[in-house]
Amino acid sequence: MLAIAYHFPVLPRHQDQFRHAYRSARDGLRQTMGLVAHEFNDPRNRSGTFTLLMAWNDQASFERFTRTWIGVWMLNGMGLPRDAFAAPISTNIGEEEFALRAGKRAA
Repeated sequence: MLAIAYHFPVLPRHQDQFRHAYRSARDGLRQTMGLVAHEFNDPRNRSGTFTLLMAWNDQASFERFTRTWIGVWMLNGMGLPRDAFAAPISTNIGEEEFALRAGKRAA
């Protein structure tokens, strides 16, 4: 299984808009083939980052996702302009582990 975490350092004034964008994308994410589970975590404080954790069956499933419109949109900041972020979006591959929770499993 491949675990990937994306960290989005969204400025506080754009955080509600970012949460709304994620909620809009959840159904599409749940229908993504090869995605075992996902989890979206709010920042712990005003200067923290949103974190999107994803567990994939394999590398090929993730690479397929990155070539879909929803994958490109999500991984590039969910439609927010670059000035909505305090720092660049960062990625950790295989470094984040998370428990699968009911209701967050992908189809």
